[in-house]
Amino acid sequence: MIDIELVQKAGLTKPQASIYTTLVQSGALTPTEIAEQTGETRTNTYALLSKLEGLHLVRNIGQKTARYQAENPANLEILAEKRRKLVSKNEQELKGGMSALLDIFYAHNEAPGSRTLTGREGIKEMHHDVISTGETIYLIRTPFDSKYDDLIGLFREKRRAKGIKTIALTPATPHARQYMMDGTDKKYLFERTMMPEDAYQSPVEIMIYGKKVALIAYGEAETITIITSPLIAAAFREIFLMLQDYWQKNYQ
Repeated sequence: MIDIELVQKAGLTKPQASIYTTLVQSGALTPTEIAEQTGETRTNTYALLSKLEGLHLVRNIGQKTARYQAENPANLEILAEKRRKLVSKNEQELKGGMSALLDIFYAHNEAPGSRTLTGREGIKEMHHDVISTGETIYLIRTPFDSKYDDLIGLFREKRRAKGIKTIALTPATPHARQYMMDGTDKKYLFERTMMPEDAYQSPVEIMIYGKKVALIAYGEAETITIITSPLIAAAFREIFLMLQDYWQKNYQ
């Protein structure tokens, strides 16, 4: 006796699997005989056979009268592989469109939302979100270095190409001073306000863009928490501007 549940793992419904296993065990049958053995109506049987034929799991070998037989069970593996690839493709497309979907959701719901990303793929997804938002970035730079500077450089180029400005509050490191003096900041639409190197010691970078705040925690596995809320984003932006005003008056 064939395990119908095993056949279903290829992505078949129970009625589809029932008809396929019936044909594997019984050989060629007419639609009427299949309906009798499986308990399906004749109408459903014809529809199911048509679907199975399209999946290359059965074929009609009859001449004047329809008569179906099962194709080689190896086709189940091929079908399962195709479905696996499709699921993977759909997952990637869903992830790619999730930011826009969440934006629409939170635009019509008062409660703030958040999601957490990790590692290299998380950094990439966050920067794609920043670019797709297309609004000015307010950045509080941590004195710690990212493991993914290559990605940061890549997306810096993409932001420049999109005309996205970054207003930043950064520690006054030698590199920061160099970029400010040699035109690198100007090239990348980067407006920098310096603060003492020891003014902000947390290994967490804060990025405010549009209705979102991204908190990038540097560490063994960089973790990004993105909060979507107009009120919270506005509050962080206000805090940023207060800090910027303070350090412009007291340090530059």
